[in-house]
Amino acid sequence: MNTNGPEAIGDILRRLVQGAGLGDNLDQAKIWEYWPELAGPRLCGHGEPKTIKDGTLHVTTDNSVSMHEFALRKWDIIGRINARAGRELVSDIFLTLRDDDGHASPTG
Repeated sequence: MNTNGPEAIGDILRRLVQGAGLGDNLDQAKIWEYWPELAGPRLCGHGEPKTIKDGTLHVTTDNSVSMHEFALRKWDIIGRINARAGRELVSDIFLTLRDDDGHASPTG
């Protein structure tokens, strides 16, 4: 930090991103932005990321077949997410099946 004069806005933003956990939030937001690329063209329309908690990405799927496919490909998806972030951002994926009303219901 420069105490002798004005500080560059880039330096201020860099400090905020590193110190306030904002960097994690920005990296996590990219999961939503890049979901079609991360999940793949076939799966992206059958499941959507809902939240991240303690390194676990929660994904809601639209049917049991899609849920099974996500389960089979979860390590590939985690690898793509972490490669895009340049570090381990997600360590697991928890899948839920959307019920008939469009709400997520945990399935174990």
